[in-house]
Amino acid sequence: MATPKKNQASPAPEPPPSGPMFFRGILGQERVLGHLRAAWKAGRLAHAYLFLGPQGVGRESVARALAAALNCTQPLPEWDACGECPACRRMLAGTHADFLVIRPTSEHRQPQIKIGQIRDFRKLTAYPPMEGGWRVALIKPAEDMQPEAANALLKTLEEPPARHLLILAAASETELFPTIVSRCQKFLFAPLPSVLVIRELQARRGLSREEAVFLTALSGGSLGRALALDPGELAQQRRQVLEDLEKLASGSPAAAVAWAHRLAKNNQELDHFILLAQMWYRDLLVRHSGGAHRLLAHQDSLAALEEEGKRGGPETWFASFGALAAAHRQLQANLNQELTLDILGFRWQRQGLHHESR
Repeated sequence: MATPKKNQASPAPEPPPSGPMFFRGILGQERVLGHLRAAWKAGRLAHAYLFLGPQGVGRESVARALAAALNCTQPLPEWDACGECPACRRMLAGTHADFLVIRPTSEHRQPQIKIGQIRDFRKLTAYPPMEGGWRVALIKPAEDMQPEAANALLKTLEEPPARHLLILAAASETELFPTIVSRCQKFLFAPLPSVLVIRELQARRGLSREEAVFLTALSGGSLGRALALDPGELAQQRRQVLEDLEKLASGSPAAAVAWAHRLAKNNQELDHFILLAQMWYRDLLVRHSGGAHRLLAHQDSLAALEEEGKRGGPETWFASFGALAAAHRQLQANLNQELTLDILGFRWQRQGLHHESR
């Protein structure tokens, strides 16, 4: 059997996986798994799949589990990898020769998936899978492909080699070439239910329910994102956010400019500020309207919510929430960060964050 030449370039080895490795360990994506199992049973697996959804909801885990099931030598009756055979052990160790992950390289200014990476993969497809099963390649995030790389990939999608499966993971299809999208079968990965994320955070990290609810509210249904968050660090950031809001309400224009300058220098702090402030005003509105305690994101800060509720009212909270949403849209459109934040701070000072007649 033909094998790749020793000096032939190939994707770098993938580190051992940190998430679920088999179908039975994947949470909240039963519809996707059901479709894949039905396609396998009918002998109708597609040659290329497009997994669409936010980061951390199981797209890469499903890709790994699919590769494991296709290469397992002793699959379970429900079509899942056994976890014990040599192929499964290599998948668990991240050393299986026929599971490849193509990610952006960090060279130059912006990480991208470059044409050379796709060309290296296409060279491999000229040969059968190294271990006799299926060669599965995951491209993630697919929207980070250079245009030249996407065009090179089209040739493989148009003439798929036997026993090769290509999976593209992307947040949405809007940033992908329509010619790429049209040649893949699409699966939508939904955000995970809050109750599931809360349960997993409590089980895996030993968090209190209040801490788990707080992280879940900030994760947007992404278990991966929630597991990466630090509740202590976020609680400190929330204190800073509330302190900033208080200063902006009663401070001078110079204070707003200084606040904007500080946040514009740190994208992560800026992202957390917008999200934490939005959730804060949301909770104030929920409490004002008589919403149940279980609906609150800041369940560990009831005293602070009560105090804020005595000083402000729904008109101010709605206006502040709307100002945050408008600023967020402008920042996502790559408008000048510091100028956008200057305007947001001035708007808050003009309307007042707390002083409203109710």
